[in-house]
Amino acid sequence: MSGAHAAPRGRMAAPMAGLRTGYITLFDVRFEHGFYNAGGGACPDLRVVPTPACAALMRQLNMVFRDHGTGFSVLVNAARAEAMIAFLRSSYANGPQGRGFWSRLSFQLVATNPGFVGMTRLPITTNLMTDNLHLDNRSASAAAGRMQVEAGGADALVPLAGTGWAVPTPAGRTAALLDLSGAPVAARTSVSDAVTRFDLTGLPYGLYSVAVTGRTGRPIAPRGPGATRLYLPRTPVSLALLDLLLTQPVPGAGDPAAYPVSPMAAPAARGAATPPATIRPVALTIGFQSRATYWHYYIVARGRGQFADDLAITGGDVSFAKSRAALPNGDRAILFTAATALPLHQHAPQCFRLSGHRQGATGARDPISVARLPTAPPAPVWPVAGGGALSGSSEIYVYV
Repeated sequence: MSGAHAAPRGRMAAPMAGLRTGYITLFDVRFEHGFYNAGGGACPDLRVVPTPACAALMRQLNMVFRDHGTGFSVLVNAARAEAMIAFLRSSYANGPQGRGFWSRLSFQLVATNPGFVGMTRLPITTNLMTDNLHLDNRSASAAAGRMQVEAGGADALVPLAGTGWAVPTPAGRTAALLDLSGAPVAARTSVSDAVTRFDLTGLPYGLYSVAVTGRTGRPIAPRGPGATRLYLPRTPVSLALLDLLLTQPVPGAGDPAAYPVSPMAAPAARGAATPPATIRPVALTIGFQSRATYWHYYIVARGRGQFADDLAITGGDVSFAKSRAALPNGDRAILFTAATALPLHQHAPQCFRLSGHRQGATGARDPISVARLPTAPPAPVWPVAGGGALSGSSEIYVYV
């Protein structure tokens, strides 16, 4: 992107560093993930890609984008700060729908770790080719001196629209395409066979919804899949779209501290004084939770002999059910299955011990002791038969 300066990945610039270089920080965004407990939660698994409309707006307003590897910053030239605020005022939407200040910066978050979905508290069957997250600062809340947006959960995903969207509209019903603000969008539209088809080609990438009304103008819930979809490019395949609104769009829409430009009233009548607006940097954390999985320890005997009945896993408050299992290569194992799902961590706090005896062919009993069993890796993670969408299964093989 023209005018952007990328910092070396992994280095985190001070949020206010721009003040020393003639730039003012608007957003300092940090990615955190519960898996990375060894590094304070800093998550290095996301690449940030400004959408074309976002890149054009940043050029227009003389903004700079800096990627820090575990987050990013957006700064504005201090000499252009007043011009940016004037632009926001001039972009006020005054129609019956979508009224307010909706200027925003939009970024694709691209997962660089192939195992990201597996280790994250998202539906385990998530397919990023068909569904993505939508995040924006209207849902941010204060936590530990920063504004926090929680990402993930069972209902967090939004279907992708592709370049077209077909909506059933029986006789007497009319469908309209709306943008993030709820304002109608002038998309190419065709109606045939009781279906309204919207062509999204050429529209800015973003979150869109459909409103269906009857003959009287009364809203009607659309038939079929959800009435909200994300329009994003096919490549790169993204995990999420992040919308950062520059000022509070309407009173009551989120915490005012989540927006870098202080809340503004509707533009004053011609000739009236314009209330001042100020810029205050927003420190924002996008937080992902670690997936909890049921740990399965497969204990396999090396050489001859078999395990005695006293083989056991102990440690902590987790109990394990014991059974026998045959592995695909013909080996036989003792399977220990945790009764509780455990969060995945870079450095897991659990310390499970294995103890018991091996029964030799001659009747000898050799003691077995593993002081610390390996913990579950972040990948692969498998679905749990009959389990919840947010849980999973981790397999750990131990040869003794």
